[in-house]
Amino acid sequence: MDLSYNEKIVLKAIGEKEINAVELADMTGLKVETVVHAASILAEKGLADLKEEVKSWFELTWEGKKYAVEGLPERVIHDKLPAEGMSLNDVKKEFPPQLVNIAIGWLRQKSWAKFEKKDGDTILIPLDAPQSKDEKLLECLSHEKFDGDLSEYKKELKDLLKRNLIEEKEKKERIIVITSEGLKLKEAGIEITEEIGQLTPEMIMTGAYAGKSFRKFDVDKPVQMEYGGRKHILRMGMDKVKRTLIEMGFKEMEGPMVDAEFYVNDLLFMPQDHPARTHWDQFNLKFPQYINYLPEDLIKKVAQIHLDGGDTGSLGWNYQWDEMIAKKLVLRGHTTSVTARYLAKYKTPPQKFFSVEKVFRNDTIDATHLLEFFQIEGWIMDHNLNIKELMGTFKEFYARMGITVLKFKPTYNPYTEPSLEIYGRHPRTNRWIEVGNSGMFREEMLAPYGIDCDVVAWGLALERLMMILYGYEDIRDLHGPLCDINFLRSVPVIWRQ
Repeated sequence: MDLSYNEKIVLKAIGEKEINAVELADMTGLKVETVVHAASILAEKGLADLKEEVKSWFELTWEGKKYAVEGLPERVIHDKLPAEGMSLNDVKKEFPPQLVNIAIGWLRQKSWAKFEKKDGDTILIPLDAPQSKDEKLLECLSHEKFDGDLSEYKKELKDLLKRNLIEEKEKKERIIVITSEGLKLKEAGIEITEEIGQLTPEMIMTGAYAGKSFRKFDVDKPVQMEYGGRKHILRMGMDKVKRTLIEMGFKEMEGPMVDAEFYVNDLLFMPQDHPARTHWDQFNLKFPQYINYLPEDLIKKVAQIHLDGGDTGSLGWNYQWDEMIAKKLVLRGHTTSVTARYLAKYKTPPQKFFSVEKVFRNDTIDATHLLEFFQIEGWIMDHNLNIKELMGTFKEFYARMGITVLKFKPTYNPYTEPSLEIYGRHPRTNRWIEVGNSGMFREEMLAPYGIDCDVVAWGLALERLMMILYGYEDIRDLHGPLCDINFLRSVPVIWRQ
């Protein structure tokens, strides 16, 4: 039977009794890891058995060591109580508070003292207190090399562990024992000759390899699969989306995940009593609760437009707008809050911006909904835009993603008119999945900025886009606690077109 150099050394060193890997390493001069590796291969060949044993023991903590020398708190106080007893008030004056707090309960539990009420105080009268089992255990464990039987101290071990006076330690040991087949081979004689595991350029140049023995490798043996680092499927999707939109002439924008309702809702012409602004749909911050600053010029215009529509020709929402509600901080429910911030800076057409960032919604989790997900936000500002340009942008974007079958459905949004929902067909279930919402910003939303041209905008769900591209039926397969690590490892690195 072919054995490697290390296998021969280990097999020859194993006696008829079992031995641990550390002892075997000391005997052979090999590293422990090398001994274990050689022993595992010998076990595969039926020449040795390799098993793992866990040894556990107890050690004193620093507090346990202190009490082993000074005595447990209950022992210290008990031994200093006079025969006639001492009032609890005097005990507290005589001893440190921490010592008293620990000792009182244990004096009761161990019946080392009698507690009597007298003149509005409690008198502690000492009772007979021979050495307790936990004191004996503490004394035993104070000896570093103690390895005696602790089976009679089960309750005391629990008590001392609970009091944090001892801690349980454990160590794994690899135990190696020779088999009958290994013994036969050993008795027949094992010739050990040094082997070279790796041929180096220097050996070839100097000819030092001539006449040497080389280690044999079985290339047919199965090896453990190694998984290198790789991008998450959503990160791959994000990168692809960003590249695509930049190629289409868009610039990237970014903004805070925690933002004021002013940017998340009010600037979007969302009335302050809208159901979507309650805690049933959005996440409010407990601390800090409000933003420190909002732009004064926008505040006045937004308040007027919410009241009566201002100069837009709209009737508004006919209510008194509340600045404190607008200042409330929330986790953004859409990245249109980022758009609301950017419109204040980029008012002159033409403009094209996008973002791919996380949003949060208090939804019921199911196959197509999560509490947090990534939204692809985008908007185009120019003169004489219409809904056709919006639909054309989607067709171009999704075509570059490999999706050519889309469906558009009219819908209602407080801040866009007209509005469209975008649907894509799932390749497996053949169901239409909503992948985004879009529309043309209403004049009530653009008026506070002084923008007098058209703006088309959309919000697309990255996870749902991934579901269509990869054929997965449940959004929870992509990320979260139900996501399978083997799925993440098997996602193709090359984007499917």
